[in-house]
Amino acid sequence: MDTDDLTAMAYESIIIANKITDFLKCDIGVRSKDYKNEDAYLNGMLRFVRKIKDDPAGYLDSWTLLEELDMAVFKKGIEELEKHIKKTIETPIEQRGDGFHF
Repeated sequence: MDTDDLTAMAYESIIIANKITDFLKCDIGVRSKDYKNEDAYLNGMLRFVRKIKDDPAGYLDSWTLLEELDMAVFKKGIEELEKHIKKTIETPIEQRGDGFHF
């Protein structure tokens, strides 16, 4: 699937990721191609975000951002993103809004 196929609520996850770091936005966005639909994508992103949450330093180091970003701010952003993805998964798809349009 493509990120253009996401509902507004699901696309908000990419916007939240961008507020954390552009690298995370790109990382989450590009992964959409690996999923057949929005629910599969959201569940995959939840697993991915939880991996980052378990090892934030490892994730930041993989992008050479460990010294560039404040760890506490990064962790808080990851928690916000995780909560939003969980809320989106729990929301019936017909209540997530129309597709995101620029």
